[in-house]
Amino acid sequence: MTIQKLALGRLLTLTLVGFLYATAAGAQTERTDPYVEWSAETRTSLGFRVNGDAVRSLMPPGWTIAPVADAPEHVNLSVTFMDRHVVLDPQGQPVGTGSSRYMVMSVQARNTDGDSSTLIINGISPEGAGSYEVYQPATTARAERAIVGQAEQSSRVQEVWQMVSGSGDSVSLTLVYQQAIPVRRASTIVIRSGKNTGFTRTYKIDQVNDALGVPGAPDSRIDSMTLLIDGPLYSRLFDGTEVLTGITSTPWYHREIYIP
Repeated sequence: MTIQKLALGRLLTLTLVGFLYATAAGAQTERTDPYVEWSAETRTSLGFRVNGDAVRSLMPPGWTIAPVADAPEHVNLSVTFMDRHVVLDPQGQPVGTGSSRYMVMSVQARNTDGDSSTLIINGISPEGAGSYEVYQPATTARAERAIVGQAEQSSRVQEVWQMVSGSGDSVSLTLVYQQAIPVRRASTIVIRSGKNTGFTRTYKIDQVNDALGVPGAPDSRIDSMTLLIDGPLYSRLFDGTEVLTGITSTPWYHREIYIP
């Protein structure tokens, strides 16, 4: 009798455990991950003051970009090179090949309702127009990085970025600099398409930034820089009056993307 009671108790316990496990597994299967993409990247961003009229020609209706206070013919434009080492979907599977390299142009803009947002207005990508529908298809999208360090000293980095579109627009950057301790920052931002401003993506970001300065400045850690920009559109944006305002290295950038 005692043995039977123990067996029955054990059976009930195993049945309960099995039920809980099946319930948890079922819930896990039915749960939908709240984000659509995760990536680990290395980035280099350049800030410019560029021809305002050329940028405004790329702005969507109802959106404006403020002129630079002491140079009203110019507006601020960011050019960001991205080396996406790992790109995964919510199930941990690679998106496409699982990696990609491209360049993005963005501005801070405001609409007639007073809403401000980051707009993606152009770029060059091997993936074509992309989620924001504004990128030029790339014929070349190349990233190269060499890092040399000794013991506990900061590293010396050389980067080469080459982006060429089928239209003839191109950007090439060669940058050599000395690293410093970067600043870690977590943020959540909303990005809009410059073509379809109703389309937004929310980024949850964990990153570290190393502000390099500009070549020739007293506090700059840039040893050398060569930047070549050309093409039917880009030669209007960068017409010879542009001013480089800063360069930031982002040695690691982790991002989750949410789409409402």
